[in-house]
Amino acid sequence: MIIKFTNFADGIHELEFRESAEKLNLGSDFVDDVLLNCEMDKSAHQIVLRCNTQATAHLICDRCTKEYDQSINHDFNMIYLIDKSGDSEDDTNIHFLSPDQDKINLSKDVKELTLLAMPMKHLCSEDCKGLCPKCGKDLNSGECNCNKDEINPVWEPLLKLKDKLNN
Repeated sequence: MIIKFTNFADGIHELEFRESAEKLNLGSDFVDDVLLNCEMDKSAHQIVLRCNTQATAHLICDRCTKEYDQSINHDFNMIYLIDKSGDSEDDTNIHFLSPDQDKINLSKDVKELTLLAMPMKHLCSEDCKGLCPKCGKDLNSGECNCNKDEINPVWEPLLKLKDKLNN
């Protein structure tokens, strides 16, 4: 995912890249290729990239433990300033290029941003009912016969306190 920007005239250009998840070192959760579509706005002293990344992750649902594939899409912008000083700013989306550089390598940024776009909670669907905590049956395939009114004896003192406070 390298752009040799000196090959492009000033103006807006559409770029498309495809790289395997393995080659980007995204980890074993990611499968297939990662697609990167960018719009590059190049001028004499700066390059602005507006990009979209599409990847597929093979995950295990945190509620029902079923395996599923999830599409990971995210947008990001990068600004590259061509500057002799190369002063670094705290903004992670602004990079400095020396005048003798002619390429931008997006692989590291794509890897980091794709990993950050992964959801913290892996759910096969938003309304996944998960597993029964008693019998372990997948509640997405139907209800189980477990008594849901039965309360763990550890919580009985708190229930007594609650009843005492309500009366």
